[in-house]
Amino acid sequence: MARHAQPRELAELKGAGKKHPERYRKEVPQSEHDLGVPPDHMSAAAKAVWFELVTYALKGVLTGSDRLVLEVTAVLVAQFRSDPEEMPAARLTQMVGCLARLGLTPADRQKLGTPKPAEGNPFDEF
Repeated sequence: MARHAQPRELAELKGAGKKHPERYRKEVPQSEHDLGVPPDHMSAAAKAVWFELVTYALKGVLTGSDRLVLEVTAVLVAQFRSDPEEMPAARLTQMVGCLARLGLTPADRQKLGTPKPAEGNPFDEF
């Protein structure tokens, strides 16, 4: 099974456009809508997870187009937190996959890289 395509924003943060610029030349349509608030039909626990995921997501990655996958992820995480021992392995796998697609797993954050510290000797100011 092939890997899922990652969002263009994540690919740019990872530097994939520098290595393979031909893959990212097309302009990707962006949603004109903000992510907004969670849907009314979600449970209180899932809504709390929604806000938590939005807080920890990278700025500019989640848009209105991501509402459905964010809703699925929030429901799965809420189910996991309510009774982790009874959650089937298939749902755990789906939850981790959704988190990865949103850039919220440790491996995905590591791929994004971190800003490099400024070059120079820290004792130069003395």
